[in-house]
Amino acid sequence: MRCLVVSDNYDWEGDTPLHTPIQDAVIYELNVGSFTRHPSSNVAQPRTFSALREKIPYLRDLGITHVELLPVMAFDPQDVPSTSAALGLKNYWGYSTHSFFAPHPGYSVEPSRARDEFRDLVKDLHRAGIGVILDVVFNHTAESRWCTTASSTP
Repeated sequence: MRCLVVSDNYDWEGDTPLHTPIQDAVIYELNVGSFTRHPSSNVAQPRTFSALREKIPYLRDLGITHVELLPVMAFDPQDVPSTSAALGLKNYWGYSTHSFFAPHPGYSVEPSRARDEFRDLVKDLHRAGIGVILDVVFNHTAESRWCTTASSTP
């Protein structure tokens, strides 16, 4: 898998990271795919960055200062043990990243806009005074499914 971003015209509208002192942090950890999964969340597009944006007032009312998002980078939903695959189970939590820095297209309403949908989420969380922490796990990657080693030499 390869790609090259040749254009980046996203307008951050002056957004910058928040600087909440860590001793004042109230962190809410969540998985984008499950946070709005249940119909009671009353969102238009469950399991997406867009749905999470709809829940920002709820998060703010809880008094949190940050959301910690479980892996949101593109991952392989089929990377599960064979016994789990036989049961029809998939990788749900976002581990087995295969494209660092690329948002998971399954969390987008329109996968071709995944980057902008994620950026819109971050920008709106910041506007609400909520910081964003990303759970990035470098030792749970999908490289074993896509190549023999991470650093092979000819």
